[in-house]
Amino acid sequence: MTIKFYNREKELALLKKVRPPYLAIIYGRRRIGKTALSLEFVKDRDFLYFFVNPKKSEQLLLKEFSEKIGEKIGIPLSLRTWEEFFEVLFKYKGIVIFDEFQKFLEINEAVPFILQKFWDTKREKPTIIITGSVIGMIKKLFMESGSPLFKRADILINLKELRPKDIFKILSDFGINNLEEKFKFYLLFGGVPYYYSLLYKYQIENIREAIFELIVDEHAPLRREVEDVLIEAFKKEYSTYLSIMYAIAEGKTKLEEIASYAGIKTTSISYYLKDLIELLDLVEKHEIKFKNKSIYEIKDRFHYFWLRFMYRYSSIIDPKVLFSKIMNEINDFYGRCFEKMIRDNFLYIFGNYEKVFKYYGFLKKGGRRVSFDIDVLALNEKTRELLLAECKWKDKVNPSKICKELLEKSKYIPWHLEKRKETLAIFAKSFSKKISEFKGIKVYCFDLKDLENLFRKA
Repeated sequence: MTIKFYNREKELALLKKVRPPYLAIIYGRRRIGKTALSLEFVKDRDFLYFFVNPKKSEQLLLKEFSEKIGEKIGIPLSLRTWEEFFEVLFKYKGIVIFDEFQKFLEINEAVPFILQKFWDTKREKPTIIITGSVIGMIKKLFMESGSPLFKRADILINLKELRPKDIFKILSDFGINNLEEKFKFYLLFGGVPYYYSLLYKYQIENIREAIFELIVDEHAPLRREVEDVLIEAFKKEYSTYLSIMYAIAEGKTKLEEIASYAGIKTTSISYYLKDLIELLDLVEKHEIKFKNKSIYEIKDRFHYFWLRFMYRYSSIIDPKVLFSKIMNEINDFYGRCFEKMIRDNFLYIFGNYEKVFKYYGFLKKGGRRVSFDIDVLALNEKTRELLLAECKWKDKVNPSKICKELLEKSKYIPWHLEKRKETLAIFAKSFSKKISEFKGIKVYCFDLKDLENLFRKA
């Protein structure tokens, strides 16, 4: 068996539908499958592929690109400038892929302007597909007014993670059929295709093998993954960004907390967070509903795992000792990621809510002001419907007990208190007994099988 190409039907259909020649931009976070999508599209077509490698000198890269064109057209070439390179390239009738195009900014900042000039002035041109993983740089090049390639793209594809149903299909094809095991893989790796390709390459059969052989072992391919991403993006400053991400992973979600934990001035922290949010899409900012405050969260579940275990316990040298430590604490990790998975995929489950978020509030208990949170709060402003949900990575959950707690918390949610319709939902591995109503309020109980069925239909 060779690993198949999964999903991306809409993106492929768009690339096939638009009349060539065109300029297409495919961008998204690292490991998300931009190169795979591009190569899948051109696999039965005439194409040239160029990887923009900033570790090579400009002259070496130009020499490599010249030789590739020469081999394609059957004429030895020795092009001396990027002007000469594009002059020859624009006579080519096939498809051209520039992988990690934004890295030209590290090699020669003039290249995007040269491409702009040729694209605007040449009647004959190839179809050009540009990919980029430093999202902020791609947006700066192609989506900001005044940038060299602003409004030149005929196609813009922001490539997202694969959906749960796609991941479950991949795992089934790999012979991993246990439902809870499938969820554990998704909770660890999310919908990032690259991580699942490693399961195939390393012949992984279960989640314990994946954690040890792909992440923890001395020679594991993902052992330094997060650190390598930050080094590549931020060079000497990477340790500052790593400290910020670790602070967030440790539960420091507010600006002042993050700055203090990471040892950075509060006045500087926003600058670094902006890079992590807009450049690399590794952190996300959430407004706390009904309050003029925001919190920050690690967006990618694998990055959260790496920070929580690999970075936190980096002083543990023996991989077996580290693995044992991780396994003792892994259920709490799954629980937190299960909650995030529900929020991220909430509209596949309930489509009639406009806003979905985690809620933080206060209630009065024994004359004291006590903080609380609700895993998922969903609102429909038009119909004044409010849904409160709890997520439990546990078996044989008692739904009545949770419903009672949710209704107590709901009294302190300042949203249409006089007139609103409330619904409750509970997500768990399994239930002691499912219920559909509690004190006259509709209740939904979803176990893992229910979620799999819902995701399959989405």
